[in-house]
Amino acid sequence: ATGATGDTGATGATGATGPDGATGATGEKGDPGATGATGATGATGATGATGATGATGSVTVGSAVTNVATPNSATTEEVATTLNSLLDSLRAAGIIST
Repeated sequence: ATGATGDTGATGATGATGPDGATGATGEKGDPGATGATGATGATGATGATGATGATGSVTVGSAVTNVATPNSATTEEVATTLNSLLDSLRAAGIIST
């Protein structure tokens, strides 16, 4: 007859680690990350050089305007005529427009 089974022996030492397995397939691309904060505004650049001065425009001579002979005794008509003459002269010289 077979005798009784003996006690289990002590666990043996752990075996050596096997070689690394093959690299798995690349996973799907993830969603883009959030946009970062806007950076600080840079310093203002130096002011550029002043441009060349343009040519001097032509001068138009206006018609002569006479003074009111005696300002304290001039009539309203004389003042209005002299003022209108002055305005016409300034318009002719291109100083004012209509």
